Amino acid sequence: MGNPENILNKKFESLIGYNNEPEKIESFTKSSLEQIFNSIGYKYTFYYPLPDYKMPNVIFSEKQKAKYNSIDKYNPYYKENSTIIANEIDVYREILKTDQQMFEFFTNSFLIILEKEKNEELPLYISYNNMRKEKYRLITKISKNVVEKKPVSKEAEGHYNNIKKNIELLQQNNIKTVDYIENGSIKSKYINQENLLNTVLTKSLEENNQQEFENIIEKYIQNLKKNKKVEPEYKDTIFSKYNIQIEDKNILKELYFVENGFWDMTFKNCFYIENELYFFDQEWREKNVPIEYILYRSILYTISLRRYVNIEELFEKYHISKYKNIFEALDNKIQEEIRSNKIWKFYSQNKYIDIDASLQELHNLQIRDNSKQLAIEQLDKEKQELIEEKQKMKIEFEQEKNDMKQKYDELEKLYQEKLYNKIYRKIKSTINRKRK
Repeated sequence: MGNPENILNKKFESLIGYNNEPEKIESFTKSSLEQIFNSIGYKYTFYYPLPDYKMPNVIFSEKQKAKYNSIDKYNPYYKENSTIIANEIDVYREILKTDQQMFEFFTNSFLIILEKEKNEELPLYISYNNMRKEKYRLITKISKNVVEKKPVSKEAEGHYNNIKKNIELLQQNNIKTVDYIENGSIKSKYINQENLLNTVLTKSLEENNQQEFENIIEKYIQNLKKNKKVEPEYKDTIFSKYNIQIEDKNILKELYFVENGFWDMTFKNCFYIENELYFFDQEWREKNVPIEYILYRSILYTISLRRYVNIEELFEKYHISKYKNIFEALDNKIQEEIRSNKIWKFYSQNKYIDIDASLQELHNLQIRDNSKQLAIEQLDKEKQELIEEKQKMKIEFEQEKNDMKQKYDELEKLYQEKLYNKIYRKIKSTINRKRK
């Protein structure tokens, strides 16, 4: 947040209606545009591209608005002279938590379709993974109850055909999937996002139902094991393919390798419906992949779990900790293979940007953690100051107490001396009277 606006390339100028400009400049709100369209008798449909209309990753609609737990599906970018006053995705998330309708007001730009007659078949949602290399780019459209994927160009048709093979392999291995092939196209039935496995697992922890959480993960692991188990040599594994160095090759014997490794079978790419798991978006497959790596990715990229559990403890519980370094190296190599270096360079020029939505959210989490850490450090500092102030007051109190005691002792001594003198004089006076 804090990009210069498009007309004059000045920061925040549109927010004050260009009042400081000599020439009249006008921008339009959604309501003002609606009035214009209604006056000329056109039907209209508003879409909301994010981060903006220039380089959209996702396009929401009025019927499929963003939700606070799905707003992180895009990669914001900032110009060189931007003033970053807040993390854009975090701001959107808080707005959506409060009032989903406010999303329309705060979007950076509109995409509008004008028609003489209303087309009810327009897509409700579109996502476009333009961070990838051309040969891996797909476009996903949601229309009514159907989700459809298409290759962006001919160059991506090979990848698209591989996904079709993946769907067939999943079915052959008795792994349930919502994806299917119809007339040469990859489609799936639209399912409510509340059924996503990552959402279900997070809800279990939120409701303090640890046993349910563990039972579902165990069911998930058993699904991963439905692929044929193999015991490959290092040279035949995914680690060798991506040149991941492993000093002690014996650890490979500890891992559970599967022949067809769908390494993106994560919690985010799975629905949990009536105690059954249904996977989707299985674009990627490698030979001889350990299921521990797939579970590692599931835990790592399910950010919402971190609100309720320490993921390092989960890694330990599921015997992943000792392999973290090689899994992280492998994940980085795979991402390097998929992403477009040119687009990646553009996005990575800004410290708030990372390769995909999950990594972006990880970075958002780090930003929030840093803020929390600063707040904790400030509280610790204030606490220490209070302790020191209390200690100082205690010393001053003890000093005052000692001073008062000293004064009291002096007064007591003086009093005793005066009393002694008074008694002495009285006795002496009495003796003198008797002598007379």
